[in-house]
Amino acid sequence: MQVTRFRLTLHDSLYYATREMGRLYETERVIHNWALTYALGLIQKPYRSFDSVPTYKEDLAGINEAGVYVTPAKPVRYDYVISTFKLADNRHRPFSTVSNARKKELGITVTNKPSFGRAKELAPESEFEFFVVGELPDQLPKWIRLGLWMSKARIKVEGVESSLTPKRGVFTCSHLLNPIDLPILPELYDLISMPPVSLLQNARFNGEYVEFGDVCLPTSMAYFVGAT
Repeated sequence: MQVTRFRLTLHDSLYYATREMGRLYETERVIHNWALTYALGLIQKPYRSFDSVPTYKEDLAGINEAGVYVTPAKPVRYDYVISTFKLADNRHRPFSTVSNARKKELGITVTNKPSFGRAKELAPESEFEFFVVGELPDQLPKWIRLGLWMSKARIKVEGVESSLTPKRGVFTCSHLLNPIDLPILPELYDLISMPPVSLLQNARFNGEYVEFGDVCLPTSMAYFVGAT
């Protein structure tokens, strides 16, 4: 069984809205494995989606057939930056063709009052670690784009082990895991709540696993295996 350890370093601030708290939009300090799989080019999709309907299950099925799996990315070191953005209130637009006299008759009072919001983004030079299980058909790109702003990130191989032998017993996985992609559910875990699927950390299992340095990973992880 082959496992490759990668280091991901941000060269731009990374933003995606994990939580929306009033005017503050916060980015969680992790990178989801589905987003990472797309960013690594293992799935080819057009940049623009006209219907905005996710097709995760169909897209990720081909990766399962290739026997490749990408874990979520866990922070090694990170920092945050907060950006303020301004936006205009466009509620006047639906009434732009209505005369002022008609607006007064209907009791419509519309103002174009500017507003603002704040985005809590992961700062440049933040570093993350993730694993790829299985043999990749091609070499992964050295540079990828992530998040809403298509932020630039550097990918570097940290280590490869091509002959790992699975073990069986009780173990704890300190790395991040996607619960939907697990063949068995853990007995205990820490939950990181985020869309589209919350992630697990420090999960305790009783089953088959492989040990890669200081990390134990459950075997037979595959996209959506828990939902089938």
